[in-house]
Amino acid sequence: MKVTVAGAGYVGLVTSACLAEFGHVVTCVDVQKEKIDMLQSGRSPIIEPGLDSLLEKNLHNKQLNFTINPYDAYSKADLIFIAVGTPEKNDGSADLKYIHVAAHTIAHYIERDVIICTRGAVPVGTNELIQEIIDSRKPPNLQAEVVANPEFLREGTAIIDFFHGDRIVIGTRDPNAAAVMEQFLPTAANPDIQNGPPKCRND
Repeated sequence: MKVTVAGAGYVGLVTSACLAEFGHVVTCVDVQKEKIDMLQSGRSPIIEPGLDSLLEKNLHNKQLNFTINPYDAYSKADLIFIAVGTPEKNDGSADLKYIHVAAHTIAHYIERDVIICTRGAVPVGTNELIQEIIDSRKPPNLQAEVVANPEFLREGTAIIDFFHGDRIVIGTRDPNAAAVMEQFLPTAANPDIQNGPPKCRND
């Protein structure tokens, strides 16, 4: 499956590296060229046990790629994870401006039916907002279903948490999208994935 992760921050990088380890072809897209160049050379801007080795391995195997080009990222994707930041506003609410930008960009560049998955912590109603943006701007012949899959990653154990999560949440009204996500993610319904790579340790 061809997967794109929007956002090369903490959640986006961990998600990208771990999905590539599963054997998916993963493209991580970000607007910061300096960061993307750094990642494409195999260097991570964050410190997380196990991440560097996953980046190096999957870049070498061509399972993982980093880009700033939205066409390359979105046009052929089967599944898109939105993992952009939602910084806190002065009033304490989440700033969804990066979510808006990602949704508009995705809708403009997709060329096939796709599942779009929110990965970060977002307020109630965000998926409906993304669905409205996508539906209003995408080509009318394409199907795009927005799904919620919040992450529960802890700094310092994020790789282990991804492969051996104690809870996996999939939120969607579409049974077909739910079935795809259930097989795609490390869930109880997919024990081979849930076991994860045996060498992924926090050391």
